[in-house]
Formats: sequence, structure tokens, C-alpha cells
Amino acid sequence: MALPESSISHICKGIADFISSGLQASAHSIRILVGNPADAAPAQTETQHRINLFFYRFEPMEFQADASPGDTWWLRLHCLITPFAIAEDQISSGENDLRIIGELLRLFHETPVIDIPSGAGDHCLLQIIFQPLGADVLNHIWSTQHEVSYRPSVAYEMAVSPVIPKKPSTGSPVTGRIGYQVRAGGEDTSHFSPGVILTPHVSTSTVDTSADNWAPVICCIYENTCAVSLAFEKGSQELAGFQPEVWIAGEPGAPVRLIWEVWNSETGWQPEEQSMQATIATRRLDPEAIGSAQTVTLNLPSDNAISQAVLYAEREYRRTADNHAVLIRSNPLLVTLYEAT
Repeated sequence: MALPESSISHICKGIADFISSGLQASAHSIRILVGNPADAAPAQTETQHRINLFFYRFEPMEFQADASPGDTWWLRLHCLITPFAIAEDQISSGENDLRIIGELLRLFHETPVIDIPSGAGDHCLLQIIFQPLGADVLNHIWSTQHEVSYRPSVAYEMAVSPVIPKKPSTGSPVTGRIGYQVRAGGEDTSHFSPGVILTPHVSTSTVDTSADNWAPVICCIYENTCAVSLAFEKGSQELAGFQPEVWIAGEPGAPVRLIWEVWNSETGWQPEEQSMQATIATRRLDPEAIGSAQTVTLNLPSDNAISQAVLYAEREYRRTADNHAVLIRSNPLLVTLYEAT
């Protein structure tokens, strides 16, 4: 029975797949392996070049000393990459080793940050940092490989890789409002105001779309007021009559997706499967000009449970430097459903 896959094994396999694609391994008869150099050494009858990835060291990230058992843990991976080339077409195996190493150096120099699947439906970005190894370290590594003699190799630090817990902690909900009251007696625990709370103040925003990475700005129009945080009592008339009217500012004519994420005490934050496409109509969001606002009407993801929902407007653009697709999110719009005590 095969062992179950882990997030680390997914990451290491993803790095091997990235090298295979970047070097066009199948077209050049190159086989990519993950394991010890001793296990990757080819036999005399081998007809394929080999590249072995030896992950020999794992270090924790320095800025996560207070991580809880339910948090994702981040590690730095140290990898020794060794070619085991064969002689072909009057080219020696040693020269083919150098050709492979040169292509590896070029590949990681051109793409110092790579996008790798984490195995949990998400992706992580790994920074690839060249690590020149001293004679003592090299001698220590190769002395453990028994009958395999020293081979020309390159070493990289790949940071940072996630260790994903089976049962992640849900975290705390977003705070919708903080306040205080002073009363003569301590028995009254009523809320500050029944039904709905509007906070904080929304100021005028003009989106500068001259840069490629501009972010949209959103607010909700409720009772002729702009809001980015709303709170409703569960079962109240205000909640029953509420349907979000979202005002979006950015590049006119640009498409965005409106995405809900919902929190409850059992599952934590979870994205809603359904999203909505919308088109931006204005660059300026001005609470004083609310009468001329062109809005998009949405439905709340849930109105019958104590929960919080956050709405984002998300756009995608292609980064000029490497044509990589980048997702940009707007400010959050928070809706809280609470139960009166």
C-alpha cells in the first residue's frame, strides 16, 4: 500500500515537474528523479540522461515562532541538483553534465520565483536562491553516498514551503465593530442600537488606473449611505429587507468578479462557490454623489445563521515583466449577522 502524499512531497514533485518543463526533458531524453544521488546513479546500459533532486535539509522560517498546531508551518528547503548524463554523439558524459548544469542555472536565474501546487487545491510561491556550498559541506554530503563518486552539482534554497495541518485552525472572525457604553447600572446588556450598525465612515476615493496593478474600490449603499461594514441582528426586519447594492470604482469598462467569503465557528473562512461578473462604471467613489451611483445588486450568501461575510471585487492582469497572471482584490466589505442577548 502506497504512503499518502504530503504537502512537502507535492512541493518537491512540483519542483521536479517545473524543471522537466523548463528543460524540455522528454524532448532531450532526460529523466527527472527525486531521491538520494546513490539511488539515481545510472547503470552502464542506461540510455537516458538523469537529473536528481536531493532534498537534504529542512529549516523552519524565522518569523513563525508563535505558530499554533493548527496553523500552516513554513519551511525552507535545501536541494542538491545533480546531473547523471550519458555520452552520446561523440559528446562525453562530463560535457553533457555541464550542459545540463548550465541550463539549470539559466532556468532558475530567469525564473527566481516559481508557482507550485501545494496539494491542497492551493498554490504557493517558492523563491529559488542559489547556495554555493563549501568543500566541507560537499565532502560531507558525498561521503554518505557510498559507491557514488562526486558529481558536479548545484545547490539551491527554496523558500518557503507549507506544511499544511490535516485540521487547520479556523481563526477568529473579523471584528465588525468595537465600542463601549457607560450606564448607571450593570444589568442592561442591550446592544448600542437595534437592528443595524453602520461603521466606519467611507471617504471619497479616486482610483489611479495609470499603473497595471491598480486595485478596485467598493462600498455598499444602504439607506442612502455608503458603508464598508454592516451588522444586522439575526431575524430582524432590517436584515429581511436588506439586499447589497455594491458600488465599484476603477477603470471604466474593466471586468471584475465579486466574490464572497463566509466565516462561521465550525468551518472558519470558506470561499463561496458562486461568484458574479460585473463591469466597472466609474473611477470615483464619492459618498456625496450617491444619487448617481451605478451599482450591482447581490444576494447575501447566508441570512439565517450567526456568521460574517466578506465581499471582494477581484480583477486579473498580466504582469509586463513575465506575463504572469496576477489577481488584485479590492478593499473588503464586511457584513456581520449577530444574535441579540
